[in-house]
Amino acid sequence: MPMLPRLSERNPRDLLIAICLALGLTMWFWLDLWLGGGLIGGDVYSYYLPQKAFYADSLKQGLWPFWNPLVGHGYPLVGESQTGVFYPPTWLLYRLLDLNTAYNLNHLFHYVLAFLATVALARDLNISLRGAILTGLIFVYGWFPPRCCWEWAIITGAYLPLNLWLLRRYYLRQEPLYLWGLATGTGLQLLAGHYNLAFITLLGLLAWVVYESLAPRAMGREGVPARFSLLPFFAILLGVGLASIQLLPTWELKRESQRETQGNTRIPAFDPAVGHLPPRSLSQVIAPWLWYGDMSALNQKLNSPHRLSHPAETNPVEAHLYFSLTGLLLAGMGGWSLTRRASADEQRLRMHAAIGILAVVYATGWLLPITAHLPGFSYFRGPGRFTVLTALAVGLWAARGWDVLAGKLAPALRNGIWAVLFVAMVLEFSWVSQRVTYTYMVPETPVDHRKESVIGTMLGDQSPPARLFAPGANLPTLTGVAATPVYLGLGPQAYFDPLLTLPLGDTSVPFGAAPSLEQIAWLRRAGVTHILGFAPPAPDRPELRLIWSGYDPVLNPAWGRREPLYLSILSETRGRAAWQNLDGISSQAEGIRWQTYRPDLVELVVSTPRENVLILTDLLDPNWQLYVNGEPRNTLPIEGMFRGAELSPGQSFVQWRYEPWGIFIGLWLSVAGITIWLLWGTRSLFSSISPLLFTSR
Repeated sequence: MPMLPRLSERNPRDLLIAICLALGLTMWFWLDLWLGGGLIGGDVYSYYLPQKAFYADSLKQGLWPFWNPLVGHGYPLVGESQTGVFYPPTWLLYRLLDLNTAYNLNHLFHYVLAFLATVALARDLNISLRGAILTGLIFVYGWFPPRCCWEWAIITGAYLPLNLWLLRRYYLRQEPLYLWGLATGTGLQLLAGHYNLAFITLLGLLAWVVYESLAPRAMGREGVPARFSLLPFFAILLGVGLASIQLLPTWELKRESQRETQGNTRIPAFDPAVGHLPPRSLSQVIAPWLWYGDMSALNQKLNSPHRLSHPAETNPVEAHLYFSLTGLLLAGMGGWSLTRRASADEQRLRMHAAIGILAVVYATGWLLPITAHLPGFSYFRGPGRFTVLTALAVGLWAARGWDVLAGKLAPALRNGIWAVLFVAMVLEFSWVSQRVTYTYMVPETPVDHRKESVIGTMLGDQSPPARLFAPGANLPTLTGVAATPVYLGLGPQAYFDPLLTLPLGDTSVPFGAAPSLEQIAWLRRAGVTHILGFAPPAPDRPELRLIWSGYDPVLNPAWGRREPLYLSILSETRGRAAWQNLDGISSQAEGIRWQTYRPDLVELVVSTPRENVLILTDLLDPNWQLYVNGEPRNTLPIEGMFRGAELSPGQSFVQWRYEPWGIFIGLWLSVAGITIWLLWGTRSLFSSISPLLFTSR
């Protein structure tokens, strides 16, 4: 195969073609998002949009939202990570645009970035432009669209090919500017949150560094000097430093989360095998029609016992792996061509194949008994996500297959045959992405009507703040009203401890039926003020009084419900703050006046005629510091979940301030990282352009 010119030596028209195709593909796959529609289903409305709504509202009020008080009884927003509080594109979009537009543009931008980065990587592996475009198509649109129910998938996944390309450019040019870019890419990928694909990216980078250091010498060629092999590790470490303001709060939350269950047998142990790829489902690669149909039937099929499958649960999205039949045939041709003596770039394609095969083996869950004891592997669920490396490897092999095929075709036929193959892949991926997904596009999205929400209007500005008990965990907070129960991937232990959460007994969560007396008692202790349900309260429940029924422009369409909702007020509840006498008897909130309720500050002026305990039914967290009349005090744990303050008779000014040490220390580490990053970037940029400026003619 003839050597192709390197990326920098090619016609700029190649870049223009790649950009146009990157944009065009987003219009084909995500046209409704370009037209102002939105995504619905999966975790979009139960997880990401509620987070982003609170985030956007806080930014527009001039606040940095470190704590989210709306979901349940509150949780550390930065530590949970999936909001991406400090990720620059997220901050910019949600600061300037409306909620739905920001979400859509973030989604589309990262699809474009992922495609362009994949094309660039393939080009620097001596693959033609047409082949590189096929690589981008297989990797981006074969793997990511079924996973659009996870916002983080494309946002963090776009940096996998980008960081690999920057590392490849460094080895091609041995210029530190590309390592500076690698540090930037690593930092941005970590700031975006979730970290699963960032961890997989780091493993891919490690494999490439090891290959470039050892493989050439093993084949009798001159290898990369030792100092050049070590510098990528410095770049990655600098990227970690840049993201310290995000990483440290997550580490802090993990120590107090459901992932750390030592000593608490009531919380189920975290199982990293959940979301694996059952080995027998690999036949979807060659026979998709046997697998891609009804999602419920597919889920049941994937979880049916089989002697080769891991016993942990999985689902169709986690277990999805498809390259298109066209892409698979081309990859087979490319692999066959690599069985002969290969050039250095072709050896790298073999290396990618080895990584892809190992990723599939890991995705089955077979290696978890070993890797569970290694750093990082036990932190994440979803071993099936490792197939992102497989998708990239197959995409590169398919591109190689096209280049081999193109070399045998008459020049007059190449464009036409390539176009047929490209269109065939696009149609295959379109068909699959509509069948393996929990998320769908709609022309009009419920979040556009947040200001019209009846629930938000009735309860949003209430003082003291209201707290709903409502179906669809997290989703009702789109109205701006706090709601329980919660849905968190990484959250405080209290939300997962059966002794502290709503007792279910023999019934499920009672959104369509009357809650039991035991459940009513819990709701009162938890400070729930209102109950939103799908049925009116039972006549024999005097503690619930119906105050509204009807259609809410946000909640009804988000739930796909045309029938009315029913809002009731709960009597004799603690509400958001109440007294508990030292003998343990709770009383109502007389003498409690709310002054401030912000994500980082709660202020109350209270009066009591005797020694008393003030209960705040927000989540107990060590980063909330109590001050009484300006003096720091220790927060008193209430029932293992809430905050308390012991007060003397008379009037007191009570404050809880959110002072997260992880964010403060992480900030200084990130500032140090940014300083090094700026100095290194300036020096690298000057070194790169100085020959152009000072070389004599």
